Amino acid sequence: MTSLSGQPGLLAAALLSLALLSGCSAAAPLSNLTADIPADGVDRLSFDAGDGEAQLKASDDDAIHVHLELRQQTHSLLWLVHWYSVGGSRDLKGAVLQPRHDGHSLALSVVYPDGDHPGDVDEKWIISVPARLAVDADMHAGELAIRQLSGGVHANLEAGELVIEAPRGALSASVTYGRLHVISATSQPGSIGVSSTHGLAVLDWDGRYFGPAEEHGFWGSIHLGGNSVAQHGNGDDDIDLRVQYGEADLRIGAPGDVKTYRDLFLEKSPGDAQR
Repeated sequence: MTSLSGQPGLLAAALLSLALLSGCSAAAPLSNLTADIPADGVDRLSFDAGDGEAQLKASDDDAIHVHLELRQQTHSLLWLVHWYSVGGSRDLKGAVLQPRHDGHSLALSVVYPDGDHPGDVDEKWIISVPARLAVDADMHAGELAIRQLSGGVHANLEAGELVIEAPRGALSASVTYGRLHVISATSQPGSIGVSSTHGLAVLDWDGRYFGPAEEHGFWGSIHLGGNSVAQHGNGDDDIDLRVQYGEADLRIGAPGDVKTYRDLFLEKSPGDAQR
């Protein structure tokens, strides 16, 4: 068997071929799907996503507007050779939006030829819905943001960052691995629970801090055992936030500075006044 290491010319040619193959990889294939769905008679939206990004926000009318960008991920060998799988290309071309009505509820998802969410297709959702709708959102991994909705939110994310900003309404959310950041401007909070099994859980309620004792410096930012915070208001907007591995932070109060309390107290010096 001929060794390339002993023949510099052959080795250089092989490396050049790999570089040329890498350079020939085209831009990532993508597909755009859109839908405009009347919301007459609808009071709840159920949404299911795979990996990528999703934004849910209030619409300017009484309709649900959906834009979904699908982009195929590349496979690579030694960071030199890149290619797209045949299965991923088939999923990209055959994907369709599937809204399903069930009474007063609308279920929204994307359906692929193979049925399941493929691992090499990134989904980027932008969904505008009437602010009055209640929302149930489930996503596998990535970034999920839900803003401006007042009908109540229930959201689950397996891994990544989940952000909810709501003017009012009951909130229930969970993250298995990652961060859960919630701001509620409700004036009628009810039962409040924030917990992290392995990480940090904090609550800022109208400027009052609830959580572990403030500890500054590097070790003060390490929380392995987890903690939970429970408070009770007199209103109807219950809030239940849970993280398995990571950080959960909740702010209740009028809109303003969106920094989490943890960010604030880690920037302070030990001599600063307590909140």
